[in-house]
Amino acid sequence: MIFRHSIIALTTITLIVVGQTFAQNSNGINITPKLALNAYLETYYAYDFGQPENNRRPSTLYNFTDHNSIDINTGIIGLNYRGNKFRTSISFVGGTYANENMATEPKFFKNIYEANFGIKLSKKHDLWFDFGIMESNAGFESARSSECYTLSRSLLAESSPYYLNAAKLGYKTKNKKWEMELIFSNGWQQMVNGFPSIGHTLIYKPNDYWKINSSSFLGRVKLEGAVPILTREEFRIFHNFYAKYEKEKYGFILGIDYGVDQLVENREDLGSWVGAAAVFRYKFNKKWASAVRTEYFLDPSNSVTGINNISGFENFGASLNVDYQCINSILIRAEGRMFTGKEEYYSINDLPSRSNFYLGIAVSFRIWKN
Repeated sequence: MIFRHSIIALTTITLIVVGQTFAQNSNGINITPKLALNAYLETYYAYDFGQPENNRRPSTLYNFTDHNSIDINTGIIGLNYRGNKFRTSISFVGGTYANENMATEPKFFKNIYEANFGIKLSKKHDLWFDFGIMESNAGFESARSSECYTLSRSLLAESSPYYLNAAKLGYKTKNKKWEMELIFSNGWQQMVNGFPSIGHTLIYKPNDYWKINSSSFLGRVKLEGAVPILTREEFRIFHNFYAKYEKEKYGFILGIDYGVDQLVENREDLGSWVGAAAVFRYKFNKKWASAVRTEYFLDPSNSVTGINNISGFENFGASLNVDYQCINSILIRAEGRMFTGKEEYYSINDLPSRSNFYLGIAVSFRIWKN
């Protein structure tokens, strides 16, 4: 807990000290031409109209999880080095995002956001080998909200890995239109004690406006039961697809997830899930923007959403957010979001309910160089 608070305090001090100096540049603080200091801090207030007595928002969420309190979702600080032959990133994270996402990791790993190293394998080609803890290859959303169209994460992102402990072979063509990755990881969002798994990423950029992505995961996972005897191991096949179109004024994203779990002890026991999300953002000018999202998620076997319901989970959702970009490094966002379930997955005043609605506001400070 002390280490986690230290990360947040150090990130806050860094951003305050350099905030004015780098007010017009959010691309990191260059210590040297190749070495940059990265810092990100996101504070928020969320009001859940279900008014949960324990002040916890629905269990399907891993971001902005606290109700009716001012808190820090994500505080990150680290170093990023980009050389011609080597590259490395190391950063530490604190906040409610880390509390939820790293809850099952050993204590030493609970505050690691990135810790990876890369070697360029060819002088003539953009071919790299990277290994270590890194951001997941799945999906169009990041743990850093300022890089996303919406304030909160979609159920697609909340139900797929945010990070991997992996070795990755990546190649980018000379015309920059194709990017390819082969990934060997330690499992489904698992830094230690996981299972050897594989995956891929294939990105096609036909022009400056379009990005089409295919990514996958194939490996064994352990699903925790409500009691230890119900814990089970399954083979998981997962695929994420999204297409993104972005111009100066507006952008659109369509994402689709599909996964299948097969019980190790009984291969005839299959469960699958599917999700889809569509997001449209419009920029009114350099400072003001808005985004609307619709989404659908079906998980009848409780594979990834963690809902303790015999019939699984089926949910529709929608959100609307308004953004104000004070300066390049400071973003203020407000969002309203609604869930409607097939059954009573939620609660209002601790009574079962099929719907959930919240309003949230967040301020993010970003000085980041990829």
